[in-house]
Amino acid sequence: MSIEQFIPGSDPALIPSWLSRVAAIGVRLLLVFAAALVAVWFAALIWTTTVSVVVALIISATFAPYVLWLRNRGWSRTAAALTVTALAVGVVIVTVLLILVAFAPYVGDIVSKVGDGIASIQQQLAQVQITPEVAAQLANINQQLKSWLTDQVTVIAGVVANVVTIAILAGLLTFFLLSDGDKAWEWGLQVTSDWRRDRILGAGHDALQRVGGYLRGTAVITASDAITDFVFLVVLGVPLAGPLAVLVFLAGFIPYIGGIFATVVLLIVTVAYQGVGPAVILFVLISIVNVIQKNWLVPQVYSKTVHLHPAIVLLALPAGAAIGGVAGLFIAIPVVAFVAAVAESLIAVLGTDPGVADEDESGVPRWLDRVAGWSWRLLIGLGVIAAGAVVATEMAAVVLPAGIALILATTFSPLLSVLLRRGWGRTRAALTVTIGVWAFVLVLTVISIGAFAGPAIQAIQTAIAGAQSAGSTDSQLAGWIGTLFNTFGIGIIGFTSDIIGGLAILSVILVLSGILSFYMLLDGDRAWATVTNRIPGWRRPLVDAAGRRSASILGGYMVATGGLALFNAITGYIIMVILGLPFALPIAVLSFFGGFIPYIGQFITTLLAFLVAVAVGTTQDIIVMGLYTVVMNIVQGSVLAPIVYGRAVSIHPAICLLAAPIGASLGGIVGMFLAVPIIGVIANTWRTVIVVFGDSEPADVSAAEDERGILTGGAPAPSPSSPPA
Repeated sequence: MSIEQFIPGSDPALIPSWLSRVAAIGVRLLLVFAAALVAVWFAALIWTTTVSVVVALIISATFAPYVLWLRNRGWSRTAAALTVTALAVGVVIVTVLLILVAFAPYVGDIVSKVGDGIASIQQQLAQVQITPEVAAQLANINQQLKSWLTDQVTVIAGVVANVVTIAILAGLLTFFLLSDGDKAWEWGLQVTSDWRRDRILGAGHDALQRVGGYLRGTAVITASDAITDFVFLVVLGVPLAGPLAVLVFLAGFIPYIGGIFATVVLLIVTVAYQGVGPAVILFVLISIVNVIQKNWLVPQVYSKTVHLHPAIVLLALPAGAAIGGVAGLFIAIPVVAFVAAVAESLIAVLGTDPGVADEDESGVPRWLDRVAGWSWRLLIGLGVIAAGAVVATEMAAVVLPAGIALILATTFSPLLSVLLRRGWGRTRAALTVTIGVWAFVLVLTVISIGAFAGPAIQAIQTAIAGAQSAGSTDSQLAGWIGTLFNTFGIGIIGFTSDIIGGLAILSVILVLSGILSFYMLLDGDRAWATVTNRIPGWRRPLVDAAGRRSASILGGYMVATGGLALFNAITGYIIMVILGLPFALPIAVLSFFGGFIPYIGQFITTLLAFLVAVAVGTTQDIIVMGLYTVVMNIVQGSVLAPIVYGRAVSIHPAICLLAAPIGASLGGIVGMFLAVPIIGVIANTWRTVIVVFGDSEPADVSAAEDERGILTGGAPAPSPSSPPA
């Protein structure tokens, strides 16, 4: 299908051939550009997840050779990946601690001394009678530099929570990439032909080695810069040598601009402390080191890396900053380096088979025509999905009860099957299961209302009081911690108030969901059969099996979520009772319901228990609850939950780990709750969907239904014999 047939125009004979070719290429470039804009917009929408994935890829590329080295010596995938991940995380933690201890507390002093240095330079220039315009420009530069540094410190302080989230996600994803990254890469290329697969596999491995070499080389160069500059500053008697050396190390990961910026800061601070003479000496010493590095060290460490033209680097840096701020500056060059390493092979793969012309009859490159064809079709598909999301959002009062009813029906359909096998009638069995489920939900709701209305509010208020008292201490660190706890506590109060305010709406939703779940249990099989009977031929059994498998996945997800939530509530209740802390039962109830909101719900409820310990507990209680809070959130939220969910919905734990933050970015709390089961359904049915929309019947229908890849993590498919809701 040609794109030109959708574009109105006059008789082609009246249009110059060069203009036709320009238009043909132009329309394809516009389509590719539109698809790229949508991709960038979506990446920005899920920015936390995007940065986590990119950081994990960068760390994995840096440390991948060590994993391969261990594998070649007989280590298993898991052992090698776990060992190297621990090493990588250790390096990152040490770097972060170095920044927090040796740099962050001194940022204000550095900014102040930069101002003093510029003022000193102004005074000395005034003695040689500079023009008022130059003096005004220097004063303007001084003020702008101070404002910029202050703004950056404020921004970094305001995104501490996001940084922690990114660090945790990136660390866990690094393990999965080091363990199964090569499998994922090969799985993604299964649909390509042999020569294309071989070409892109080779290019990918080469790019990984080159980008990893670039990052390792950059670390060596920046570390040598930081060490030598530290020695020079100490010899010259310049205070703040340690913080300034850390600044040099961090700035070194931003090519050209970072090194120039760090050198200017060092020179200005030296002028402020020691005068112009030592600053000139420092500049000469730094220049000598740069010459030595350029002629000896740089060729050694960058011998097997991606070489980018300086013009490309200087264009990539502002683009990265515009898209991702400070984080974009750090990741821009590795991303561009990877693209540059695979660009030639990618164009060849997207082109034609060997021996076929590289251009079509209109003179458009084959690879561009193929990319444009993919782009406009993907844009249409995304448009349909977006339209469905808008409709679902506008009709949330209908969609939400129906979705909850479907999940409840699929969760408890095994009970219906048990009763039917015992000879019960379908109406009686469906009514019994619905009433039982409704009674269970009703009891939990009543208990929850009681917990919210009384002890839970007292517990939250007590925790807030404890956080405020911690924030009033004279210690700066304790004051920061107290302020952080107070902020979280106020957020919990608002979160709880929202729940209480939404109880009426929740009650209506539950009533509608209960009624709808009864009808789904009663007539779900017949309704599903009515739908599938309208599907002709060989497609019918495929769709039927996919639907039943999806129902089983939804039920398994709810059971897994309920089990994790119950485990979280019981362990929290036990430890609070052992420590003799108050409000153990209401917080346990909150923990159970919070467990149905992946990651965030558990974090809020465990933090609430810790705040209670801060408010009324002893030092020992605070330490124990602090350790419990950290261990519980890391082990359950980042290790146990992805594994359990992965087995429940048959997807890889890494995909499951990313689902929650993506769902939160797209749909808030409801998105977090639904992200994992939706991805599970997609992961287990996408091959069937592709086959169904295809033109030819597969040779082996059962093989097409049961085929698995890395996305499913090797988990067995749910039995297609379970009845759908």
